[in-house]
Amino acid sequence: MSSISSQRLRYSPKYTEICVGNISNHTEPYALLKHFEQFGTIMHYNFTSPTGGYVFITYEDSSMVDKCMSSRPHHLDDRHLYVKRALPVDDEHPRERFDTTRDLMIVIDFKNDNYNNEQFLTKLREYFSTYERVYACKFCHETNFDYILVEFGDKEFGDKDAVDRIIIDKPHFYNDQRLDVMKFLPSNIEIMNSKYASKKPSKSVIKDAIDDDDHDFSASRKSSGKQNPTAKEPISETDLQNEVYRLQNALKKMNEEYAAKRRQLEEECCERLKQLNENADKTQSLQQDLEQEHAKLLIQYESMKHENDTLNEQYLTAELENFEITSYYEQILAEEKAKTAQLQAEYEQKSAVLNTNNSSRSTPSPQLNNTSSSATQSPSQSAVPNDN
Repeated sequence: MSSISSQRLRYSPKYTEICVGNISNHTEPYALLKHFEQFGTIMHYNFTSPTGGYVFITYEDSSMVDKCMSSRPHHLDDRHLYVKRALPVDDEHPRERFDTTRDLMIVIDFKNDNYNNEQFLTKLREYFSTYERVYACKFCHETNFDYILVEFGDKEFGDKDAVDRIIIDKPHFYNDQRLDVMKFLPSNIEIMNSKYASKKPSKSVIKDAIDDDDHDFSASRKSSGKQNPTAKEPISETDLQNEVYRLQNALKKMNEEYAAKRRQLEEECCERLKQLNENADKTQSLQQDLEQEHAKLLIQYESMKHENDTLNEQYLTAELENFEITSYYEQILAEEKAKTAQLQAEYEQKSAVLNTNNSSRSTPSPQLNNTSSSATQSPSQSAVPNDN
């Protein structure tokens, strides 16, 4: 059973290196290395210039490179870093190390039956789909050679890393035969044209295998080899008249189709114009309603504003009156407190005098006490003689 495979030697240092570009001149080397150390252990690094330029970083394992590439985009110091896998130097295709593309080119020989069948094209699509979604896979022809073009992802947003990984994983084999895989670059096309310049170019028209899967390429090439492209057959007058009649009928049919499509487009345009006019009328009516509502709201706003100003004036007047009344009552209260304090002082003074008078009346003198005590002695006591 035929199969496509790759002989990968992932232990090689060429699979563990990345190239980083668009580095800011203000970025310090330790900051750059710290950013990329989060994806794995860095074994070696090399700056192409002291500030800015490119830097080549070598990781300990290829899985760290895959993790770094899957974490794109990378940003550092307000710069979008350009990160790609560092490809090995290829003397035959020197530009592949620097140029990037989303397309892959496989140079083949259509005379080989292994490559001239739909099964081979299907196998290629299945095999390269393991790297990235294949957008197209088709047979193509250049001046001096034939090739298969493999396009990955969307034309605008496809990832170029898939092509780099395929180039790194070379060589690729189909039925134990090595495939000549390279990037689809103008430089590689020029190199291949120069390489196969001695070979006779194919005259067959190669169709896209996706558009026409039933096309027999071998029969097309065999038939094209027998025909003489410079030979011209004479055209009879009857054939010429028939051709003119056919072209007139075709032109008439095209005119009828054109008129029908034109009427259809005119009807659609009229219908859309009618809808636009209706929408314009609705929009104008809605705008008038909004303007009227805005005028009403503006009048209400002015009225409420006037009422608010009146209430503010009344509030300020009431506040002023309240302040005056409060000041008046505070003054009266202060006067009453002063009078109360004065009366309290007079009361305390008079109370003290009164207490003094009362105490002086209730206390007798000492002489009066002695006289009264002697006068109160009984006559018998005074008449008793003293024995001494």
